[in-house]
Amino acid sequence: MSDFPNTDGLSASEFWIQAWEEAAASDLRVGNDTEEERFWQGYAPAYDDRNPLAPYTQELMKQVYAYLKADDRLLEIGPGTGGFTQLLAPHVGELALVEPSTSMFEVLCHNWAKLVAPLPQLLAVKWEEAPEVEADVVFSANAFYRIRDMKDSLLKMHQTARRHVFLVQSIGQPFAGPLRVTENGEPQERVRAEVISSILDELNIEHHYATFPVQRKSGEIHDVALIHWSV
Repeated sequence: MSDFPNTDGLSASEFWIQAWEEAAASDLRVGNDTEEERFWQGYAPAYDDRNPLAPYTQELMKQVYAYLKADDRLLEIGPGTGGFTQLLAPHVGELALVEPSTSMFEVLCHNWAKLVAPLPQLLAVKWEEAPEVEADVVFSANAFYRIRDMKDSLLKMHQTARRHVFLVQSIGQPFAGPLRVTENGEPQERVRAEVISSILDELNIEHHYATFPVQRKSGEIHDVALIHWSV
């Protein structure tokens, strides 16, 4: 269980929802699917050339690989252009993807064409709207910023996985700003990864939380959290 403090007057899950609602009021991408896809239409083609995360997570991913089995069916939520997907593929038997962005999936397909491997199954929906799917392992990296009800989404991940869930979350600007709310006229901030951990506490899901320093392509160093648990 984590020891991250709750914000006065709000549980972690309530803080997440309020932060989402306040962000949606000022940023159309947060709550508007059309605006989100319009952004990725322009950004996705250059995403892997700018500052991707997956190629620089060797130490973190070693922790993940240790739990994977060759016959696992792994479900990845929000694979984007497939950076982590390509890292995971050699360690499991089958992959399925939940990715609502057509633009990001097009880049993933282009990248995947370089591999001698069948394209993973795609569910072209948001995680909150995804149908029931069977998986031994659920994996997701930095794909939580548009989820309004994180408590419900985490519970769905827990119920979907047969064995294990892995969540990767960058910490700190410019890669992942904190959650922000205004409570009683005062601005409050919490680290996104820490809030996720506290919501898991609310759900009584025992989990591991660790951070890894990662140097990105730009040379900037920041922490990346790995949150994971067995089902």
